[in-house]
Amino acid sequence: MDTNYLNTTGCNTFLNCKIATDATKKLDFLILVIETLQINATDSFLLQARNKGMSDDFLNRVNFWKLRTSNPLRKSYAFTSLSSEQIDSLVELISSMADGLYPLIRQLLSSKESKTLNKERWFLFSSRLKSLVRERMNLQRSYITSILDDENNEVIRELLVILSLSCGPGGANRLKASMYHQI
Repeated sequence: MDTNYLNTTGCNTFLNCKIATDATKKLDFLILVIETLQINATDSFLLQARNKGMSDDFLNRVNFWKLRTSNPLRKSYAFTSLSSEQIDSLVELISSMADGLYPLIRQLLSSKESKTLNKERWFLFSSRLKSLVRERMNLQRSYITSILDDENNEVIRELLVILSLSCGPGGANRLKASMYHQI
């Protein structure tokens, strides 16, 4: 057994690890991708959180928004950081939402469909996501301009791949592992 990973009573705890500095950014962008794929995704997040009995951070839209303002790339940024419990809750929610959206994610990432159909899907998806990024993120940040100017949508594709890998059994654990760095 690896000494850096301990499984206790079904809850995965990472020893000798700390939360990655880009974890809040990554989580916020994954939620943004889910919002692009599903109308009223915020309501779905809150409903799932309520069904799973999660903390007060998910009682309403305002509390959920406050969690997301820890992303330093947002227009409205709060100088806060997420606790490991908040990250774990967001990871679990993102993973369960990605499960339901997997057919859409798979269609976008598929290379088996016709190129014209795939191009149309990518155009619709990427234009909606970029619109949300323009609306919510600080456009003066270089990372944001790189996303908006990227014709090949590499960052967007990477986010979709992360979402696809966070689906299914063990998906939440895979996503959680990407939120931590070994110290």
